Amino acid sequence: MDWLRSLSSSANSPTSRPLLTTHQLSRSSTASTSTSPATSPATSPTTSKPAFSASSFATVILPSLARHSFRTCIHFIIPSFLQPSPPIAPLLPSNHVQVTSQRPGPRALSPTAYLDGLRGTAAFLVFIYHFVYAYFPSLEYGFLHAPTDTNLLQLPIIRLFMCGAAMVSIFFVISGYVLSYKALSQIRRGDHAALLSTLCSSTFRRAIRLFLPTLTSVLLVAVMIQCGAFTWQVKHARMGKEIPGWREQDPPIIAGAWRQLHDAFWAWARMSNPFIWKEYFITYDLHLWTIPVEFRCSILIFVCLLALAKAKSWVRMGVLSVSAVACLVYLDRWDVSLFFSGAVLAELTLVRAEKNKHASEEVEDEKAGSITKTDRRDLYMFPILMLGLYIASQPSHEPGTTPGYRTMTAYTPASVSEKGRFWPSVAAVLIVYALSSSTGRYLQRPFTTAFAQYLGKISYALYLVHGPICRSLGFYSVVKLWGYTGRETVGGYVAGVLGGGALVLVTVFWVSDMFWRAVDVGCVRLARWVEEICSVSKTEAR
Repeated sequence: MDWLRSLSSSANSPTSRPLLTTHQLSRSSTASTSTSPATSPATSPTTSKPAFSASSFATVILPSLARHSFRTCIHFIIPSFLQPSPPIAPLLPSNHVQVTSQRPGPRALSPTAYLDGLRGTAAFLVFIYHFVYAYFPSLEYGFLHAPTDTNLLQLPIIRLFMCGAAMVSIFFVISGYVLSYKALSQIRRGDHAALLSTLCSSTFRRAIRLFLPTLTSVLLVAVMIQCGAFTWQVKHARMGKEIPGWREQDPPIIAGAWRQLHDAFWAWARMSNPFIWKEYFITYDLHLWTIPVEFRCSILIFVCLLALAKAKSWVRMGVLSVSAVACLVYLDRWDVSLFFSGAVLAELTLVRAEKNKHASEEVEDEKAGSITKTDRRDLYMFPILMLGLYIASQPSHEPGTTPGYRTMTAYTPASVSEKGRFWPSVAAVLIVYALSSSTGRYLQRPFTTAFAQYLGKISYALYLVHGPICRSLGFYSVVKLWGYTGRETVGGYVAGVLGGGALVLVTVFWVSDMFWRAVDVGCVRLARWVEEICSVSKTEAR
């Protein structure tokens, strides 16, 4: 990278700003003279070449650009948790090695960091669920639903990896909590100017933050289709050799890349329509139906916070609590109810923090004590957490005939159209309430580990990319492995699924990491940049 360093040094010179130093031009001239037999030896050594001569561009700049591009590509495709690694460190740019070798220690976690870990864990369980239910349909039923349902994986809490509805409900409660937390803290401080700025910024950036990554993922699926990633699956289904479990709908295969991209874009546009509240399942990725729900409920929670900004705390929490119950029980809007519930839980957290101003003194006392006040709080919250996990384990198939869930299912309100959404919604509120009410010493600890925090960072990317990978690489690899292991015996069947699952797991984490760094983080920065250039400054006229 000599040419880059020369640019930097020469740019600081007060007299001249040549693109290449005289020494470099001399080296380039000498190299070209020694390698070209047609060069005359009588050429004057004092004759200087133009700054951008063809020889210097070809011998200095192009190789440097090629090396830099190669190192950048290597750096990009390596997962972030493997950087830097000794075997590949020489391939990385020198400045990257210097920076990462002096990487500071882990940053202090925010008060809501456990929610990031919980969201990442939920996203990971959704991925596991969407992979497993295609090959083990019996796990959709609860333990002892039938005399043959005796698999230990069907037991409550253990079967949480098969409870996608509960995980989605947790997503929505966390979103309501996180989106409200900062605004509610400003409301409670009486800082209405900062509140207005927060709500304006959050509302402005929300659509870019949610929909631009989904557009990218949908267009990438269209590219995968044109590359033949789904051709085998479609032919396999037409031959009648179906996956034994629930096989998701294949994306449309359209002749012509432009027509495919055009169809994918308009499918995304229809899905992103904020004025249609009915769930829309886009065939390019059925799991994206939650993103428009996230957007609409986000805007609704911003409006409610603005409307209740000057209300008393008990009035605000009362209105949001009653609205949450009404939406869940009577209005058949379980999604809105979960966002309202998250906002209520966020304010309860702030209320507890204000009442516990002497928390630091209590922590010092805890070091010498055994069972303290904060320890007892975790003990109180533990049964609530376990109750939430038990309810969240409600089977998606025929819970009314499953021991342990019959009575609970019978009390599902008749006004609820999606019966399978009611109790998972209740469970999600209980789980987040228990974790947010704990001290962080015990119940929150599993979600503040390094792995859980990493899952939280890539959670959105993981949610967006896992479906197409499961439907393409997953179906193909499992069926192909069955050709070697056989599917007639339990051992051969499970071996094929485990082998394909291992390949899919590695691929999903790898692609999620790249998507997170390239698309997700980029969209966050883009949203802030667009907001900055569109917003007026204090000195500008309105």
